[in-house]
Amino acid sequence: MAAPFANATRQLSSRTVFDALLHRGPISRAALAKVTGLSKQTTSEVIDGFVRLGLARPAGRTSGSVGRTAVLYELSPDGGHALGIDLGARRLTVALADLAGRVLAERTEATDPRGGAWVLDQIAYLAERLARENNTHPSRIRSIVLGTPGVVNPRSGTIDLAPNIHDLDHVNVVSLLAEKLGSAVVLENDINLELLGEIWHGCAQHVGNVAYLSLGSGVGLGLFINGQLVRGEHAAAGEIGYLPIGGDPLLPESRAQGCLEYQVGAAGVLRRYLEAGGTTATTALGVFEEAAAGEPTAAQVVEATAHLIGLAACAVVAVMDPKVLVLGGSLGGRPELAVRVAAVLDRLAPRPVEVRTSTLGARAGVVGALSVALRQLHEEFFGGSEHATALPLPLPPPRAA
Repeated sequence: MAAPFANATRQLSSRTVFDALLHRGPISRAALAKVTGLSKQTTSEVIDGFVRLGLARPAGRTSGSVGRTAVLYELSPDGGHALGIDLGARRLTVALADLAGRVLAERTEATDPRGGAWVLDQIAYLAERLARENNTHPSRIRSIVLGTPGVVNPRSGTIDLAPNIHDLDHVNVVSLLAEKLGSAVVLENDINLELLGEIWHGCAQHVGNVAYLSLGSGVGLGLFINGQLVRGEHAAAGEIGYLPIGGDPLLPESRAQGCLEYQVGAAGVLRRYLEAGGTTATTALGVFEEAAAGEPTAAQVVEATAHLIGLAACAVVAVMDPKVLVLGGSLGGRPELAVRVAAVLDRLAPRPVEVRTSTLGARAGVVGALSVALRQLHEEFFGGSEHATALPLPLPPPRAA
């Protein structure tokens, strides 16, 4: 849909008033004119347009001062909703936010192990449930962003290079999910969204050059260079799991998911622990926990994993020159891994880089999805750049989680 404020001057005035309502509402027309620098007539015309479109609403009157009272205005929670979806191999998180970026609800549950269309049904059910539980119709969800492992095939709508979720490469995810949800769906790589989540409301705020390395079921890399998200020619930038590090990259198992991912993904960590004679841990996370408790075999595996991650990170630093390297994911977000990776970089990297641990943890992906969905929702009204980046909006904790 074209932006309803198509005139460039009116578009700029409308965006200015919108930002003031977002950060300062409830606020009167006179106060809006003062803080925006717009004329009172322009401010009133914009506010009247917002009210007609359902973007703003009266929110009481001024009181306690001499003279006439004035109507206060705020953004309307019914102006439109954004849906952020983080689809992982084991966990699915869906969050609903209103026009002002307030998270109305958030749900997390195990990803349907059957994959494919079953997962799409699961997403549609959760989205409708969140909408109705918050007294809004699902049709009010006007912007939807889905973060998923792998790379979206623009011709078929399928998701390639996502071996940890079955059959996503056999269904048109874009069209099927849009049909189920009743609105266009934008797909983005989950690691890119975790990166944007950390930039928007995590440990990488106000940093223009960030590399985000996620380690969990798989391994992935998000790059934010000179203030822009890097996607590459085929939207496959950051498939760091295919680096020929840690083993023979020509072995069938390495070619199937990438040599590095085969070694340092969750399955690889557990496999190497069992091959080394470990007996107490039954999951990759358990290996890290045993290492923290002092179990020698687990400690050796964690040390080796950190070394391989450090080698991969060194390649990233040499090529992309980030200011900050963020480690995230269920395994990558563990502080003891960050310390070890930083030690490898200190010895090998061509230039210094600060290593930080994700502060959003498991929520990084859904927060990033919301940041992109909200930007798109705002640009529906005001227009803007084709490049989705993090939004300078407040994001309170969800009221329901």
